[in-house]
Amino acid sequence: MMRLKIKVFALLFLIVLVACNNKKTDQKAMTIKNVITQQPGDVVFGDEAAPASVFMYASYHCNYCRYFFSRTFPDLKTNYLDNGKVKLIVKWVDFQDNPQVLRALQAASCISRFGTYEKYHELLLVNPDVVFSEDFAVLVDDIMNNNSEIAECILSDPEFGYLSSNVKEFRANNLSGTPTFIINNKGYSGFLSYDNFVKLLNKEFEL
Repeated sequence: MMRLKIKVFALLFLIVLVACNNKKTDQKAMTIKNVITQQPGDVVFGDEAAPASVFMYASYHCNYCRYFFSRTFPDLKTNYLDNGKVKLIVKWVDFQDNPQVLRALQAASCISRFGTYEKYHELLLVNPDVVFSEDFAVLVDDIMNNNSEIAECILSDPEFGYLSSNVKEFRANNLSGTPTFIINNKGYSGFLSYDNFVKLLNKEFEL
């Protein structure tokens, strides 16, 4: 009787596991009502002149966003971004309107345009809660003091209008959850493995 219960439990566990995996990997396209365009504040990975664009709504406090950057992004960068085939346009969002998070995301936008973004990006991927620390506030102040373009960029938008517009755009298209990828005006919500990402690229673009 005990062995039967164990077998039943194991079977149910496998069924649930398969269902969860399917939920993460079976990407269904959602047609976007409003056309998504690149904005000056967006963070761009890859060559600006790349013929194919993929938009990504993301947050550093989103586990699957960080998972994407740690697992999918490295191969994507090597095989598609660095050689000018595709550019990944990230629109950072914060749905809680937390001032510390918003300031960190605004700094990310400005540093990506006028400074060295890689180390800042890595810091927030490893420990997104660092934005709530006094040390992080000092770090951003130091960056601003050493780079007048970054300082001017951050100070020019005190109400975080760019980040608010990302959230409005996200909600206007009835999108849900991060990460959400927009490819040829079709939305794909949830984590994408490298293999699944390549499948979508091959489906949507002639690369």
